[in-house]
Amino acid sequence: MEDKPCRKKRSAPELEKTQFEDEALETIWELAERGEVLFDALVEELQDARALRQMQADGLIELQGEKVLLTKQGRARARDITRRHLLAERLFADVLDLKEYEEDACRFEHAISPEVERAICTFLGHPPTCPHGRPIPRGECCKLFAKTVRPLVHPLPDAQVGEPLRVVFLATPMMDRLASLGLVPGAVVSLRQKRPTVVLSIDETTLALEEEVARGIFVKPHESEV
Repeated sequence: MEDKPCRKKRSAPELEKTQFEDEALETIWELAERGEVLFDALVEELQDARALRQMQADGLIELQGEKVLLTKQGRARARDITRRHLLAERLFADVLDLKEYEEDACRFEHAISPEVERAICTFLGHPPTCPHGRPIPRGECCKLFAKTVRPLVHPLPDAQVGEPLRVVFLATPMMDRLASLGLVPGAVVSLRQKRPTVVLSIDETTLALEEEVARGIFVKPHESEV
């Protein structure tokens, strides 16, 4: 079998331009989650007004007065880079159990292809949020939820009865109530039954939950430390 040619290499200035655009688009996306994005505040954050003006000329952003908005092209790219970054955070935190991963996530987001991104998302069980609670933009794989293999991280009711499990994250309005019962990320639980209600044990406590609530508890197999 012949080797496939490598992708065309880009010059350093091209790489620098692309990386700045990615950083700027991701920053705009994150700031927009909290409210309006103002041009002066964005310049202060990124320290390059000229490059931002070039992004405007290139059709990635537009200005309405002092307000910065993403164009259709810019929004699609910002969404993709944000999605890759937040999925990388989930991968490093949940699978590799890393405590410090932000710099690695920043590098990782530039290095993976759409195919790898979809594989990671499916492997993690299509997580809705990053470890800090930010929503992860949904992908086509999330909409289809097509699984060819059982993902590492999955809703509690999809686990095997009796299987030791570790809680990875919660995606339910009852998070505070569940946390008061000890169901927090990192807790080790065991699924006791699935019907008619989901029953699990945590430490010496047994809990019965409606399936809708239990589906908001995402877990992965727990490996006992030796």
